Amino acid sequence: MAMGIDSQNKIDRWFLLRHSRFTASEDYKLLVPGTKCGMFGDGAMTYIEQKALEMTTRMQERPELEEVKSLLHGKAHEYAAFVEYKIRTGYHDAEYFGDENPIFYPYEPLAQEAGGSPDTGRISDDGKIYHGAEIKNPKNPMYHFRRLKWKDQYDVKQHYIQTYTQCQKLMMCTGATQWDFVSFDDRQIVREKMIKIIPIYPDKNFQNNLDVRLRCAIKEKYRIISENYGIEVANRDDFMQKFQLVGQSF
Repeated sequence: MAMGIDSQNKIDRWFLLRHSRFTASEDYKLLVPGTKCGMFGDGAMTYIEQKALEMTTRMQERPELEEVKSLLHGKAHEYAAFVEYKIRTGYHDAEYFGDENPIFYPYEPLAQEAGGSPDTGRISDDGKIYHGAEIKNPKNPMYHFRRLKWKDQYDVKQHYIQTYTQCQKLMMCTGATQWDFVSFDDRQIVREKMIKIIPIYPDKNFQNNLDVRLRCAIKEKYRIISENYGIEVANRDDFMQKFQLVGQSF
């Protein structure tokens, strides 16, 4: 199906909003502690450095995605998973935000620097997501097979910290009180085993820790920029002014 100009613009805008910001899908990298007394490990520092790089370079084309084949498989099956999720849960009011309709929710305490993109959500009368879901469609069927044994959010936290972090961050962004983990594989011969749904609820200690790490990561991002360019910058507004980018979309 051909994509309309409006849909194309939405997707381009979504990529731009994510560019240089700390996103729910990658924030798990900030959780691994550093060696000795450092807060961040090598993976976290690479993530932070990547955000500094994105902030100091223009996005002329959409960024290459990691693990492209796996992501393409997931996206190809995501809407089918969403439909099955609505059938199994009875949440017929859930809206789908994939494909041509991506949205980016800022994390309000750090709105200029961090946010996340929900796969689906139920929206209240005042326009807020109060219940969302993160959909995973693994290319390797073994991953879904193993998830069939998982019972609660602590299993997700133990075995899949990347998605647990996504769900917690998206609740931080939206104020939702539940974010379901959804694993889907339509290759299963038993239909009821095609989907696994685990409710995840706010984990305040985890969220507080993530908030602290995000604040430190943002500070580190601007330290890296300041060091590389010899211009002292402390935040996005300061960066925009000193790099003469005021008034531009960034």
